[in-house]
Amino acid sequence: MLRSTRSLLLAALLLSTGCENQFDIAQKTHTIDGYEKYLTENPDGARVLEATLALEDLYLEKARKDKSLEGYDAYVKRFPKGKHMQKIMDERKQFLFDWAAEEDSPDAWKRFLDEYKTGAKKLRTKAKQRLRMAENRSKVSSSPAEVEQVNLAENPDGPLDGWGFTADFTNEGDQPIKYLMIEIQYLNDAGRAAKKEQWPAVAERLPGNLPMEEGFSEPIKPGEARTFEFTTGDIPAGWSKKVKLVPVDIGFAK
Repeated sequence: MLRSTRSLLLAALLLSTGCENQFDIAQKTHTIDGYEKYLTENPDGARVLEATLALEDLYLEKARKDKSLEGYDAYVKRFPKGKHMQKIMDERKQFLFDWAAEEDSPDAWKRFLDEYKTGAKKLRTKAKQRLRMAENRSKVSSSPAEVEQVNLAENPDGPLDGWGFTADFTNEGDQPIKYLMIEIQYLNDAGRAAKKEQWPAVAERLPGNLPMEEGFSEPIKPGEARTFEFTTGDIPAGWSKKVKLVPVDIGFAK
């Protein structure tokens, strides 16, 4: 009986040592495959909690590195109650919105709206606006954006302390455009937006319910062009002195 007990204790010790060695290997390689192998082969091992926590972190890192919905969804599937779930879901939502903005097609915006029918009020509002613009993009054309240094006080003798951006937007449709919001994208050397802000080319009121400049509150008639003008002294770091002016919302007069 004593020999049998000793044999059982020895076997348990060897098994425990083997599990520890497997965890050490997984910890040393610090990969998803390594920790997954340890957990598969040692579901009741002494280091299961440590392996699981490390694995969660690696799935999060992979999702961010891959920059794909598949990466975020892989975490959600593997850890439906994981410690990073809220963070993952928030990042996934923003990622899908940014992807839709990059694609800027009706299908892309519809996908975002279909997947986030609740819990994303601000992004849903923006997505609906962008969808409306995407569906009516052919009804607006624009000239290349012009960039020049300007005096922000419009003093011809004053210092050039700001930048001005202009472009002509033409109504190519058969209805008057009463509202057209333009997104100013300040491009860096890689052609990516270092900063974005919006200003209307035509609207009844300016943001903040301020009065619109005379003439710019009138709808743009079919075939008519309206010059968009914007000046600023708030320039982001890394700006290449190039901008992209993108229509992001549109409304038509009845």
